[in-house]
Amino acid sequence: YQRRGLQYTSAPASEGSRAMARQRSLSKAATALLALVATCRFLHDVLVAPDSVSLPAVGRRGGVSRSIASKRHVACRGFFDDILDNVAKIGDSFNSISNFGQKKLLVFRSAGAMVPKLESQLKGGEDAFFMSRLGGDDGVGDTKLLMQHSADAGNKDKNSKMGQVLARLEAATVVGIADGVGSWSQYRIDPGQYSKSLMMNTAKASIERAKGSAQDLLGIGHKRTRLKGSTTTTVACLKGTTLDGVTIGDTALVLLRGGKIYFKSPIQEYEFDVPFQLADCRLSDGYGMFSEPEDAVEWTVRDVRPGDVLVMASDGLFDNLHDYEIEQVVSETLRNGEGADSIARELVNRARAHSLDPEFVSPWAQEKGQWESGPLGGTLRKLGVKAVLGGGYRGGKPDDISVVAGIAQYLIPGTDLFMPI
Repeated sequence: YQRRGLQYTSAPASEGSRAMARQRSLSKAATALLALVATCRFLHDVLVAPDSVSLPAVGRRGGVSRSIASKRHVACRGFFDDILDNVAKIGDSFNSISNFGQKKLLVFRSAGAMVPKLESQLKGGEDAFFMSRLGGDDGVGDTKLLMQHSADAGNKDKNSKMGQVLARLEAATVVGIADGVGSWSQYRIDPGQYSKSLMMNTAKASIERAKGSAQDLLGIGHKRTRLKGSTTTTVACLKGTTLDGVTIGDTALVLLRGGKIYFKSPIQEYEFDVPFQLADCRLSDGYGMFSEPEDAVEWTVRDVRPGDVLVMASDGLFDNLHDYEIEQVVSETLRNGEGADSIARELVNRARAHSLDPEFVSPWAQEKGQWESGPLGGTLRKLGVKAVLGGGYRGGKPDDISVVAGIAQYLIPGTDLFMPI
């Protein structure tokens, strides 16, 4: 300060002091914003489901025990955990603050569940699924887990006598499911070995590549899977608000908005109950008719929004559960304040119950009746109409049942905080 008469005036500030002042102001503003976001998250958890907030299970490597999963959202961290984590990030790197709020990443807060049929329980089932992040995305969200796989022993539900698998990944952008073809067992080849290896290799490929389509990832996974066997499969990749996917066979994906299905991926079948199968055609030559990744049907959804719900499943779900039942389960679960883990588990349990019910008129029984009812059934099938015709078949189809569910939500990069839907 310079004294001029009875007044004090400040000397011109240097460029360095001005820069430091700007940095302090920005840091304070970012800290206040982070605190506000965390406070809103805390109030949401308390006000929306005050009796359903529980701490995550410990030592499950992302899995959630049945008792806890039924009481909690897909992610529910404590208020002070969020504050402390983000304060630490502020101190570690000012770059994360300068980028804060400039970009948001749409992800699926995802979970998977699987129940093998009785005869395949000892081998861990014939289905497989994975959830991962394209390019790893190790700078955003929960970095403890970049991939979850159904074959991981840590995800097996130890309280289940049915070999049930439960897994969860908070910020997934790539998901996949595969259904190993059971007829390989007649050649003394484990039908689940190929599907599990394919999903593991595809998941690893998604982490290694920052760019690429679902077709590219499946191609890499297929190239790395050098085994006899075959599978049906669906893989989907979310980039921005665009979801692109590929399907070989009768696994499928549905997207729901406002509790109603607005997209269902196409399937590939030669005829009823004879789907296309992906295999290493050189190793499996002579065992049947197989497809390569290039033969997959490709599909794209260009307007995925926060709050949309993804359900990807093997035919064990779609053969035993009608579309309106899927809508009911998703709507009821969200209305109860629960998340993707509850959706996946409830869909699996309901489909399994239908598969063992000899009187239930399942989608599989309806399609079988249409197939054997001649030209009329074929016409109705082409029109998408399902009805009990011909022999009036009833009952479900016992099978491995696998489901990956995800709720689309924006993640704030550099944090594990999600923007409200």
